[in-house]
Amino acid sequence: MLFGGALTLGLNSEQYQSHFCRELVVRSPQQPSYLTVSTSPANNSPKVSRVIPFPRNEDIVNRAHIFTRLDTLFPPKSDYQSAALYGLSGSGKTQVALEYAYRQCRDGYACSVLWVHADNESTFAQDYKAIARKLGIDKLDGEKLLITVRERIESMLSWLLVLDNADDLTLFGVGRTRHITLPRHTEESTSLYEYVPRGGNGTVLWTSRDKRIIGTLVSPWRGIHVVQMSPDEAIALLETSRNEKTSSGEVVDTRELLKELQWLPLAISQAGAYLRRTSTSIRDVLETWSISIERIRLDNKMAYRILHIIAYVNNQNIPFDIMTAAGLYGDKKEKGDLGENKGRVVEAVTRLKEFSFLGLLGGRMDERSYEMQKLVQEATRYRLSMRNSKDEVYFSSTAVQIMAELFPERKRQAWAEYYLYDRGRWREKETVDKRAYKLRREVLGEMYPNTIWSMTYLATTYHQQGRYTEAETIYIQVLELQREILGKKHPDTIWSMASLAVTYHTQGRYAEAEAMQIKVLELRREVLGERHPDTTWSMAYLATTYHQQGRYTEAEPMKIKVLELRREILGERHPDTIWSMADLTVTYHEQGRYVEAEAMRIKVLELRREVLGEKHPDSLQAMHDLAITWRSRGRRDDAIALMDKCLRLRHMVLRPGHPFTEQSTKTLNSWKTS
Repeated sequence: MLFGGALTLGLNSEQYQSHFCRELVVRSPQQPSYLTVSTSPANNSPKVSRVIPFPRNEDIVNRAHIFTRLDTLFPPKSDYQSAALYGLSGSGKTQVALEYAYRQCRDGYACSVLWVHADNESTFAQDYKAIARKLGIDKLDGEKLLITVRERIESMLSWLLVLDNADDLTLFGVGRTRHITLPRHTEESTSLYEYVPRGGNGTVLWTSRDKRIIGTLVSPWRGIHVVQMSPDEAIALLETSRNEKTSSGEVVDTRELLKELQWLPLAISQAGAYLRRTSTSIRDVLETWSISIERIRLDNKMAYRILHIIAYVNNQNIPFDIMTAAGLYGDKKEKGDLGENKGRVVEAVTRLKEFSFLGLLGGRMDERSYEMQKLVQEATRYRLSMRNSKDEVYFSSTAVQIMAELFPERKRQAWAEYYLYDRGRWREKETVDKRAYKLRREVLGEMYPNTIWSMTYLATTYHQQGRYTEAETIYIQVLELQREILGKKHPDTIWSMASLAVTYHTQGRYAEAEAMQIKVLELRREVLGERHPDTTWSMAYLATTYHQQGRYTEAEPMKIKVLELRREILGERHPDTIWSMADLTVTYHEQGRYVEAEAMRIKVLELRREVLGEKHPDSLQAMHDLAITWRSRGRRDDAIALMDKCLRLRHMVLRPGHPFTEQSTKTLNSWKTS
């Protein structure tokens, strides 16, 4: 999943901000054990390469209709072809793709078979490196390696590439929009799709949970919806996983259990393994699940809440603190007696243990940790997804919020870019950005685009903390690298020029900023078009530079045009539209049009509080600006009260030495002494 951030253009009493892209999560996947084989199927047949990370599943249930459909979509021919298996998590997409891959390895088939985990950039790059080693080209690095692997695959006489778990389609350029301040994958910029082979006698098979893959990465008629198993398929899988045939007396219970498991292969496999390991009967499992969920809901609402929240966290070593936070989340008695609340949580957790939904791993009460059966977790999540989408959103988002609040130091890059930006927590974000840059440089190489972007995130974080010299140094390095690697007209290169211009503006170097902003605007109009979000940002920034030079008659019409475009394209409540409203008030204020400025600034503050929250840096700037206008209109007491509140919040959210904190301090002190 991609998010937005903010880069500040603040000077004097005004802060010019833009929403920059938050980085794609880079998880730390376990390195798979690759099966790498080079064979010559017949004496005079060409050499083929096979890189598959899993052994063949000898016990796979033949889902004949899916394999028949694949054979229909992939007839033997000398053209490029692609298709996608899509469906819910646990529906068996990977197992189907794995079996199809091994079927292409059978004797007499001179077909190279390659497998890539498409979860994120890191797994994609690592698997391309594994293929490169197999092909003898592993001395390359970064983008050169990815391009060379793609070209080598396309040159093969016959090949199959499986792109597994392509759940984040933005990685491949689907559904992206961009704002001025951070480079990201877009249709115009480099996405992982650039490195997917598409020529020659080849086949690409995707697996994804996202239905949008149909009609974007593959043609609308080349998608296979992998749904629940048929009753016969599900029973066969349960018997295989359980290593025991279903007796005549268990048929009814078996079908009821499979119904509760939503006929999903993953849940069925886990249930079978549990039955085999514990020698539990199907009747016992069925009673524990189908009756217990409803019983818990009626008997102990806190236990029910805990169960559904922790279904979205790691199922191993769940600390008691998470249980407590989940139990008390949204609870009317949350602010009551601490001992009483802990007792209620202990009672709820004990209830879940009694129904075998939780297992205790040990430790003293406050240090205890628990485990949740993976089967229970999968079934709980799927039950929510099928029965009540609002509940699914509520419980999953609650889990994210609780984890973010309890473990801020242990969040990964995705959390940092989303959570830390939304709260303006730039000092914490700096630590995460540094780690991400170090990791990407080591894993992907110095010249890889994502490594360069990590430099950009760090520069932006420095900028937000008022460390403009450090930010400028990195932005210049990024611009030079992108000009060398991508070319002068690449959208990401243009973006870097725009970011450097912002830094010049922030330091009051308006002549340098204006020259670069004019060039950026010309390039974006040429490359992206007049209505592209990046082009509107360029217009907005150039207008702010005109404003800072006192050229209000040039700034105002440009700002009005940007606001109109954003209202039309993005809507009234989009943060970029609100930014443009705030930016226009700056010009109104400087022209002495205080009535117009006040009305619009009140609206900006209301919208930002509603959309971003009161403590967000943008909301604090709106408070600062409104106080300035009130003071100009003679409302001294109101202005001082609002500025005082703004200053206290800036001390809390930013830091005492931050330029904007100092700005509010200086303004407030001058008002109190005047």
